[in-house]
Amino acid sequence: MRTLRAIKNLSFVAPLAMALLTSTTLPAHVGHEHAPVPGDAAGSSSGPVELTETAIANLGVEQVTAEIVALRPSVELVAQVEPLPEKVAQITARFDGSIGEILVKLGEPVQAGQPLLRVIPRSIGNPDVILKSPFQGAVTAVNVTFGQAFAPDTVLMVVGDYSKVLARGTAYENPKVLTLKIGDPAVLTLNVFPGQRFEGVIQRSDIGFESDSKTFEIYALIDNPDEKLRPNLLGQLSVGVGKPQQVLAIPEKSVLGDLGNFLVFVRDGNVFEKRSVRLGMRAGGLVEIIEGVFPDEQVVTRGNYQLQFATSSAPKKQPEATTASAGTPNASSTGFFNSSLYIGVGIGAAVALLISLIVPRRRSA
Repeated sequence: MRTLRAIKNLSFVAPLAMALLTSTTLPAHVGHEHAPVPGDAAGSSSGPVELTETAIANLGVEQVTAEIVALRPSVELVAQVEPLPEKVAQITARFDGSIGEILVKLGEPVQAGQPLLRVIPRSIGNPDVILKSPFQGAVTAVNVTFGQAFAPDTVLMVVGDYSKVLARGTAYENPKVLTLKIGDPAVLTLNVFPGQRFEGVIQRSDIGFESDSKTFEIYALIDNPDEKLRPNLLGQLSVGVGKPQQVLAIPEKSVLGDLGNFLVFVRDGNVFEKRSVRLGMRAGGLVEIIEGVFPDEQVVTRGNYQLQFATSSAPKKQPEATTASAGTPNASSTGFFNSSLYIGVGIGAAVALLISLIVPRRRSA
């Protein structure tokens, strides 16, 4: 009878003991008040990125200083370098004959009056003729070989003077291009010479738009003393249409983004910060910065695209350990002590209740 009563008491106590144990409050792990949530500042990668010197060199990072410059409102056109028509000579003989001797090579500089070709007239008895350069320049085309026969209209050779060139700017039908006129200042930038600006002035212009392509063309005269500008090089022509304004400007190639969301990377030592910027006027490969960058800051012009995907590679400084005073438990030991205390009290209470219910009390005499 006593055994049966003990079993009944045990079936009642077991759930109660479990409830006491599970209801015992356990403290959170030290340093984690809650689980990490995507988008938390601690897990965000949108902050500054610190790189090692090796990583910076591997990315090929280059930068320029943001400066206050005189920038003029302008119209941007696709451009191509061309020679001046009056400075290109097609060498012909104006009679039938053959090539007796080629006296110059392709690309060779020539002076005015310098012999270029010796040709042999087809008519028997006529002496050989020496064809000469009409002006100083360079040989840009050699269209014949030794002994080749030619007709009077055959272009045997071409000589050009490229000390000055034209930048032909092309634009589609647009009200802005109608404001362009001869005498307007222009700046040519080329893909093969990044960061360089070639200044000139509009010298000639179409009267109207082409009937088929609906394009409008203007020509800027640009000095080319070192002959860096070669025919058919492609770039952009920026034609000024207003008064210069003092603005903070950086190279256009340092700006990333589109649809109004633009950003740049600002460098401070080995730290690169991504900044949102608001842009203004553009001219000659430069763009005005209205908001987001300050004067004299270093703005990345090369390697900025790759920096969007970079993560910090420089070693981080470890925080110094805090020495706990003697006799004072630290946060970790305190948490462990509290956890053990709570669990011990819960188990003790459950066991005591279990014993009191199982073991029958002695009846007093």
